[in-house]
Amino acid sequence: MIWILIVILGVGLDQWTKYWAVSELAVRGDMAVIDPLIYFRYHVNTGAAWSFLADKSWGIYVLSGVSLIASIAFLLILLKLKDARLRFCLSLVLAGSIGNLIDRVWRGGVVDFISFQFGDYFFPIFNVADTLLVIGLILGLIFIIFTDSRHAFEEI
Repeated sequence: MIWILIVILGVGLDQWTKYWAVSELAVRGDMAVIDPLIYFRYHVNTGAAWSFLADKSWGIYVLSGVSLIASIAFLLILLKLKDARLRFCLSLVLAGSIGNLIDRVWRGGVVDFISFQFGDYFFPIFNVADTLLVIGLILGLIFIIFTDSRHAFEEI
């Protein structure tokens, strides 16, 4: 099953880049990739997207629980999917979900480090797991909207 390999590679890439961010960026500071547009900046987000719930002491527990439940649900859905394209998409989403779950449990927050700056506007900082989640969701929506996905799931 190729989707297992996709999940393992996705989680591995995410955790490797976060390890790099912790060991390099946290010590040396920001790094310009394409100045003045793309930077690597170390940040630990104890909340969700756009730091939602970051100021709540209980937020990390709620978000960890939601990530765990979502990861289990994605895995169960993945086991029922027949459509290879949707399996690929959900494999990316699962990898991203697991990658951020590992951070929440192990580090107490998600390590983010990819930053885009457009003049005075700073796009919210993110990581490889977030990228996998977004790409998987967008591709999945495209496949669902533009293809006949009525038979994507196995009969129960």
